[in-house]
Amino acid sequence: MTSSKVPHPHVRAWYAYSFAAEVFTACALAIFLPITLEQLAKEIGYYAPEYTEPCVIGGEPNVGHKRMCKARILGAWVDPASFSMYVKSVAVAIQGVCIISIGPLADSPYWRKRLLFLCTYIGSFSAILFLLFPSAPNAPLVLLAGLLFIIGNIAYAVGTVCSNAFLPVLAREDEDVQTALKKSTTIRSEDEIDDTVERGRTSLADEGQNLIPNGLNTAVRAISAGDLAESDPVIASAGTGRNTHYEALLSLTISRLSSVGIAIGFISGVSALALLLIPVILLKGNTFSLRLAIGLSGVWWGVFTIPTWIGLPSGDKEEGQREQKTFKDAWKRIGNLIRPREIRSLPNLYIFLFAWIFLSDGFHTITYTSILFCKSVLSLSPSETILIGILVQFAAVISSMVVPKIQHRLSKTNFNILFLAVLAGGLIPVYACVGLILRLNVLSTKVEMFILAGWFGLVFGPFLSYSRAVYTELIPPGHESTFFSLFAFTDKSASFIGPAAVGLISDLTGNLRYGFIFLLIMLTIPVPVLLRVSVRKGKDDAQRWSESRLGSRSNEDNEEGVGLLAE
Repeated sequence: MTSSKVPHPHVRAWYAYSFAAEVFTACALAIFLPITLEQLAKEIGYYAPEYTEPCVIGGEPNVGHKRMCKARILGAWVDPASFSMYVKSVAVAIQGVCIISIGPLADSPYWRKRLLFLCTYIGSFSAILFLLFPSAPNAPLVLLAGLLFIIGNIAYAVGTVCSNAFLPVLAREDEDVQTALKKSTTIRSEDEIDDTVERGRTSLADEGQNLIPNGLNTAVRAISAGDLAESDPVIASAGTGRNTHYEALLSLTISRLSSVGIAIGFISGVSALALLLIPVILLKGNTFSLRLAIGLSGVWWGVFTIPTWIGLPSGDKEEGQREQKTFKDAWKRIGNLIRPREIRSLPNLYIFLFAWIFLSDGFHTITYTSILFCKSVLSLSPSETILIGILVQFAAVISSMVVPKIQHRLSKTNFNILFLAVLAGGLIPVYACVGLILRLNVLSTKVEMFILAGWFGLVFGPFLSYSRAVYTELIPPGHESTFFSLFAFTDKSASFIGPAAVGLISDLTGNLRYGFIFLLIMLTIPVPVLLRVSVRKGKDDAQRWSESRLGSRSNEDNEEGVGLLAE
């Protein structure tokens, strides 16, 4: 192998999409759109209960029932922050349905590329339209902004599914994988397994040094541990005598491609966020500066996706039409996985998935709630809110580099680290709830929010990494794609509940702080559920399940694309 591996042209085109799309999600979806929706709603709002005095943008902090700002939207008086939460909830609910339904199209080499670019330019255009908004606020404009947020959210999610569906195809084109396929040599000794794992790691380092800064690979590998099975699936299945050198290299190559793609996306997202901070500061965080940031994120997404369109393989149209399945097939595939027979066969995996529903919703709702809390309750400026978003991302990368080293030194399992991350993340709503109960003046200063943002980032990185790593250990060998589609389904099926519930609580109480009570419940319920998970027994169950399916694996179980929507 050469000392510096140059990516295949198809791979470079795929990396270009990570560079393009991550800016939209890291900047627009995560920060600018939530606070823009809140600010647009506030611009047409009035202080309750008289509803005669217009709300002040960037005024004094909203301390509760006094001077509560409400906007009249669709005939109802709604808290501006709640409106943003409701829109987010609707977007996630529709997104969950769409990413499952488009699975058959993502499976087709011909349709996945076309759907990818259709979604890209729908999402890009929905962001660019914010640049055309008139300066005078009105209720229809607020509704249009909410609709564009939903469209952009769905377009990005579906585009990501299609992008991830290219991973197995690109991995099979790798020169080392092609060589291994020709040889088709069965791995029988641990030395050969270790050599395969080491080659995969070396490929990541060699290719990564051409594209990403030195030292970032470790963090990226940790963050993307869900899709990187890394050496675990290789070693876990080695005793069966069925694993081949080709299969091991294919798994590690997918791992490598995903890791470098995530690194490139992270670099582009954080860099663009820092650049977009400049006009926000210069324009003092007014609504136009926020809309400008959203529009430029859409332009970035659309322009830098052009190399992807030129470079990705297109597939044969006639073959795509022959292989095309219906939306019904996608939902049938998911339905087959949640039958009582499957749940009884893999109890630990499904117990973990039940906990994951609450954990995923809770952690992501904390992220969204905190951004709006900074803006609407503490009246932080948009530039300060953006800095908090950047702090969270950097803290997540730092912890992702440090925690694996600590884990190795303390000889802790993936499950141990995940459980500690859940407990650490729960301290944030605990802190807020203790303040409410004891009537302490907590979550009331900028310093507090920056400290909590750093803490959350340090926890969030390992949480994402190790939740997927633990789930990977529970998956039957050879069926990773199928079960990661189920992982994505459980992630999206209930993730709309958190934003809607917190928004409703804020509307009813007039105090977004009470939403942290709900978040505490969401992160408390899965704790005893997680304690019932036995990873060791789960691995045994997974092995038996895989062996029982070995002789009767259907074509549906062989699908490669839709499972990657767990990315």
